[in-house]
Order: sequence, then C-alpha cells, then structure tokens
Amino acid sequence: MMRSSTSRLRKTTRVPWRLPHCSSGYCGLYEAIESWDFQKIEKLEEHRLLLRRLQPEFKARINPTDILSEMSECLINQECEEIRQICFTKGMMAGAEKMVECLLRSDKENWPKVLKFALEKEDNKFGDLWIVDEGSKRLESKAVEDDDGMEMSSIQIFIQEEPECQDLSQNPCLPSEESCNNLHSSLKPRNYQLELALPAQKGKNTLICAPTGCGKTFVSLLICEHHLKKFPHGQKGKVVFFANQIPVYEQQATVFSRHFERLGYSVAGVSGATTENVSVQHIIENNDIIILTPQILVNSLNNGTIPSLSVFTLMIFDECHNTSKHHPYNQIMFRYLDQKLGQSPDPLPQVIGLTASVGVGDAKTVDEAMFHICRLCAALDVSVIATVRDNAEELEQVVYKPQKVFRKVESRTANTFKSIISQLMRETEKLAKNVSEELGKLFQIQNREFGTQKYEQWIVAVHKACMVFQMPDKEEESRICRALFLYTSHLRKYNDALIISEDAQMKDALNYLKAFFHDVREAAFDETEQDLTRNFEEKLEELEKVSMDPSNENPKLRDLYLILQEEYHLKPETKTILFVKTRALVDALKKWIEENPALGFLKPGILTGRGKTNQTTGMTLPAQKCVLEAFRTSGDNNILIATSVADEGIDIAQCNLVILYEYVGNVVKMIQTRGRGRARDSKCFLLTSSADVIEKEKANMFKEKIMNESISRLQAWDEMQFEKKIHQIQLDEKFIRDSQHKPQPAPDKENKKLLCGKCKAFACYTADIRVVEKSHYTVVGKAFKERFVSKPHPKPKVYDGFKKDAKIFCAIQNCCHDWGIQVKYKMFEIPVIKIESFVVEDIASGAQNRHSKWKDFHFERIQFDPAEMSN
Repeated sequence: MMRSSTSRLRKTTRVPWRLPHCSSGYCGLYEAIESWDFQKIEKLEEHRLLLRRLQPEFKARINPTDILSEMSECLINQECEEIRQICFTKGMMAGAEKMVECLLRSDKENWPKVLKFALEKEDNKFGDLWIVDEGSKRLESKAVEDDDGMEMSSIQIFIQEEPECQDLSQNPCLPSEESCNNLHSSLKPRNYQLELALPAQKGKNTLICAPTGCGKTFVSLLICEHHLKKFPHGQKGKVVFFANQIPVYEQQATVFSRHFERLGYSVAGVSGATTENVSVQHIIENNDIIILTPQILVNSLNNGTIPSLSVFTLMIFDECHNTSKHHPYNQIMFRYLDQKLGQSPDPLPQVIGLTASVGVGDAKTVDEAMFHICRLCAALDVSVIATVRDNAEELEQVVYKPQKVFRKVESRTANTFKSIISQLMRETEKLAKNVSEELGKLFQIQNREFGTQKYEQWIVAVHKACMVFQMPDKEEESRICRALFLYTSHLRKYNDALIISEDAQMKDALNYLKAFFHDVREAAFDETEQDLTRNFEEKLEELEKVSMDPSNENPKLRDLYLILQEEYHLKPETKTILFVKTRALVDALKKWIEENPALGFLKPGILTGRGKTNQTTGMTLPAQKCVLEAFRTSGDNNILIATSVADEGIDIAQCNLVILYEYVGNVVKMIQTRGRGRARDSKCFLLTSSADVIEKEKANMFKEKIMNESISRLQAWDEMQFEKKIHQIQLDEKFIRDSQHKPQPAPDKENKKLLCGKCKAFACYTADIRVVEKSHYTVVGKAFKERFVSKPHPKPKVYDGFKKDAKIFCAIQNCCHDWGIQVKYKMFEIPVIKIESFVVEDIASGAQNRHSKWKDFHFERIQFDPAEMSN
C-alpha cells in the first residue's frame, strides 16, 4: 500500500533518483527498497502469470472503457489516457491489450482485487476466469454484511407471468397511467372475475388459475377490498401482496395505491431496491396493504424484525406456481405450515395464489399431474382451485386463444459456408492439440458438433483446465496456456458464427468474423494470431462469394418472409411479436427486415432483457417501457422482435400474430407466450428446422391438456376429500423437512481463533466477537483494526440504523481477502464480518473448520454493548 507520511517524503529527498517514478504513481519498488521487503511485488507475480495466460480472453471479452474508471486507481493518469485514445482510434481489442500491458507493469498490490470488483460490477463473464479469492461465490445475500443488499438470488430460473391492470369497461390492458386512472371511475367486474374471486371472498384459501390477460390483478383487488371491509368496527385487516420481480412490484404497487388510497386505505411497498432506506417493520405496522418482493419478508422473519405471519390477515402470491424448493414463496409458507401443523393459537392469514398455469412438473399421466398440483396446493395450504367454468363463454370473448401453426422448415441442402468454417475449426483444433501432449487430450473428446451450445460448453471446460494446469517451467506453462486460450478463443468465434448462420443470414455470420479479425489485427499481432488470421483470410474470398449467393438464402428466413407477407396482406393492421432466442438474433432479424424492400411495410422495434451478457448491455427499464408504449400506441411500430422478456415480468400489449422463431420452453412458458396473442383471430406460428423442437412443443400442448384434465378432476373431488389429501401431503413434507433439520447443538464456550480464509493470517478470537441487532457480527478491540484495511464501499447504503461506509480486507500483503464491511452504527464506526471469509481454528487441537453461515457456527454469542465500546 502507498504511504503518505512526512518521513517518506524526507527519504525521497535523500534518494532523488527514486522520486520521478514514485511521483508518477508507481511507488511499489521505491517502498520495497526503503523497507527491504519485496513480498508485495513478488506476490503479484502469480496474478501477472494468470493475466498473461488469460490475455486472449481479456482482449476478446473486455471493453476497457467499461472498467477504466474502477481500474484508474491502479494505473497512472498517462496510461488511462493512452487506453482511452487507443480504444477510440484502434478499437476495444487494442485498448484491452494496452490495459493488460499496463496492469502487468503495475506494482499496486490491490490491482487483482480491483479488477475482480470491476468485472463483477459490469457482470462481465471474464470474471469467471479471473480467480482472485478462494472458494465459491455466495448464493444468498445476508442483510448488511453483503454487497447486494437484502434480495436473495438463488441459482434457479423462475417463470413469471406478466402483470395486468384492467379498466373493467374495456379489455384487459397494461397498467398505464390512463388505464389505472380508469380503475377509479369504472369498477365494473366481469362475471368470470366475480366467479374467480368468490371462493376467496368466502374466506377460503384459493389458488386462482386463469389465462394471461384476463385481469387477475383486478380479481386480487376485488378480494382485497372485500377482505378489508369485512372487519367489524375497531378491528383492521392487513394485506400483503408478493411480486417476484421489481418491475412487477412497481406496477402492482401503483395499481394498488391508486385503487385503495381513494378508499381511505394506506398502501406502501418495500423491495430490494428500497429496503435500505426504510424500516420494514415500520412499513408493515403502519399500512393496511403492503406490496413486497418475497425475500424482504423472509429476511425480516429470519432476523426477528417480523415475529410471525400472524401480523397479516391476507397474503397474495403472484405467480404462485413458483412455490417450490428453495424459492422465497416456499420459505414463507414453511413458516405458515409449521405454525398451522404445530397447532399454534395465533391466527393465520388467508392465502391466495395467482397463476396462468400451475404446470405439471415431470408428469406424464393425469394421475401424476394431479399429484403435482396437489403438492402445489399443499405448499400454499389451498382448499379450492378457482378456474372459470360457469362464465367460460364470456372469458373467451376477452381472452382469445390463438390458432397454433407449426412450420417445419428444411435446412439448407448444401451448406458450403458451414463446410469452410468447420474445416477452419478442425485445423485450429489440430494446432491446439499439438501445443501440449497433456492438454491436447482435451481435444480428443468424441461427438463434438460444431455450431452448438454443447461445443461452447466444451470450450469453457478447456479454459478451466488451462487455469489449473501447472508445470515446473513457469515460462513454458505460460506459453502453453496463452496459446491454448488463443486457439479456443478463435474456435469460440467460429462456433458463434455457425450458430448465427443457422438462424440468420450467412453474411451476418461473416461480418461477425470479419469484425473479430479486424480487432485482432488492431491489437498485438503475435505469431500465433498471424497464423490464425492468415488461415481465415485465405478462405475469405470464398466465404464472401458463398454468403452473397442468393441460392444460399436461409430457408427459415424465406418462410418467415412468406408468413409476414401473407398475414399483413390479409390484415394490414396486424401487430406482431417475433420471439427469438438471443440478442444477436434480435439485431440480425431487425437488419434483415430493414434491408428487405419487400418488407418495407414493417417498422421493427426490439425488446431485450435488462441483464448484461459479455460486452452487450441490456435495455434499461425506461427503454423497455418506451418501446412497449410505442408498440401499443403507434400504428407505425407494427412488429416487435423480442427475447424472453416474459421472464422479467414485463407486460406486452395485445397483438394478433405471435411468431416463435426456433423458440420453445416448458408448458408454463408456452401458455404465457401464447397469451401474448390476445387479439381476436390471432395466430401463433412455431417456425423451426428441428423436428425435436416441434415435438417438444407438442409435448407441452399434451401437458397442458393433462393439466386442465387434472384440475377438472380435482375440482370434482369432495371438499373434505381434497382437504384430507392436502393435509396428508403437508404432514409428509413436514416430516421430510424436520428429518433433514438437525437439532441446534449447545454453543461451544471454548475460545477459538478466526483466521483469514485465504492466507490463514490470524484475525481475531471468538471471545472478541459481538452480535449486533440479532444478525450482524462485529469484533471489539483495537487490535482487530490493525489486521484489516478498508476501501470506500462501491454501493454505500443505509439500512435499519446501519450505514455501509467501506469494504474491509485482510491487511496481509497481496492477500486482500474480503472480510466484510465497515458501518456506522449509532455513534460507532464498527466492522461487520462475514464468517465465510474465515477459517475457525481450535486453539487446543489446531483443527480447522469453515462455515458458510453464522447460524452453522455454534459458538457462545455475546451481545453488542455500547458501553463496552465507550470503555
């Protein structure tokens, strides 16, 4: 670390030859000579070695301008300016190479850690290869001590239905300003909505299963209003509505506020984006209706802020089909069921679930599907499944089920483009195989098909093998790994190009490769890259000729063209949503439409997700809203090319043509995607060259049939029979949960050591640890402050009396292991540590253990005492 003391300046004056280098920003060598301690500089060598090894991937994946602001503290000003200029004049790949050169020269001991942070902040996949710390990433947030606030991010994919807001005198619509205002003046429910709400209004726990676009949000408003008004004078109800994603949370909070505040009820919400600024306990205590993302309540129950679910009288779960496994919905319902089955005297809230599809899981028969649905009902403690039966005709007038058409397209009969690229890939594989006899074995795997996701996964496996590959000769090790990363980076680009050409135009794929090799030339052009570029350029003329040959037109695009021509000829006012798998394909199809004069009547818009992949930044929520508004209100915007935005809770206006372009999911996804075609006489085309894709979609349609049949059979059961079945499942599931739950052992009162989980340096004794606000852990005593260094927190936040100010790291040279954060609590500046960053050592035996959570570490806990700090 740089020292800025007066004594250091005096020493610099005595040794004038060192001053220019130190004043320019690099003082590592100066300080090493002054203290005769070269450990910091020497320990950087392992990171330099890794960076040299990963340089090809760094150049391919990193946009230097995205991370330069973070990395500037590790570089000198002149270098930062040079990187910016090179990015501007020669391109990002050349700029990335310059950044590598500068980092290899840097003697700032924290640059590996800063690089890791910058990559994580930008969500760049190169961060998966840049391993600075030991251990795996955390899978959940832990309140104040975690960087990402209160929201838990579980490694699962949850499907959610788009929210709706309804002007009841009109068809269901988006929750726009106008439509939500109409809720104030036009609250006339349809008969099918009254039918859906009736069991819940009778006080029964109800699972409401109805199609996308039918107005389930309004049904929940009807249920809430009835629930709140039923309480006698002097008593009050309290409703909580759960929304999985923040965009859905925002929309529902707006709808509920506008509807209920005019009736005199108070409405408030808390999500992961707002929780640091509010007290969850205060919000729940002082409002009639609370909109929450579910992890907020899970955290509050876990830390005791909310004592139990009995504070609520009604809980509504949007997209309730996610109530399974470790989803926050299920964690909430575990609490509910433990309270119910434990025969607690405290009252339980009524439960309502909303979904467009309950799904069938892996069921292949009606009986298996019935059991799957019963398990969902048991998880939600549901006694009634509400669907539209008596008013089905009315529902059909509002929600139109589009006609489904399968279009099987033949693949290109001869694909010269793929043949040429495949030959280049085989040659590159051969070169890679000859680099190292040991690593070359990785290239002997059979059945690797070019142009597939499976091939991409194999490349990732090779990268990982290179990272742990070791040789006595470190220089030779670096050479081998660098060469293999170069070869596999080129193989990845070729593989990407084949995927693009399969679904779009050959020229799109060729332009992708040309841009890549242009960037390669602009950066350092070593011998290996020269050879690889030469091989490509030898085939370039032939590839150009093939890609421009009209006879090589993609049959899928020709079929897509015919569908669009026919549908818009029959109905010029057609509105289309074209679903595709990737963002690259979104851009390619938009370009194809704009370049085709015969499709000049189309004005395409694009809609992609908010996340970031590689160097591609997703759309912001305002940009998504703008696109959707234009698609809904403008006659010119008549086709929307979209990825799987339904996964992100965004509602889309009704349209009459849905095209699934090599796009298929599960039965829940199928029902929700099909629900986009809400207009009368709408159609849904599945366009694919794969018979397997069609078979999978037909399997989804079969599953939908057995799902509907299963629901009908369950609804025909006697109510007592159904409740008995649900109760038995609940008992069985609880037995399994309890059998997996180990009794809490008595706390170990023996004092133990906490060692840094990376370098094993001593950190503190357990006797010095104190518990703050039930769930956070600090260390008292001045000695601990000498053992960590701090850095301003990248995301300073305030939460329930805590203010995150800084990150703390192990103070050992070149370790910088992340230990937790520095917070301001009341009048004190205290560290808050996370147990997964440490190793626990028994003082007597020397045995060591690691714990991922504080709850798994059974030591004697001492509560934080401000008086102790004052002393």
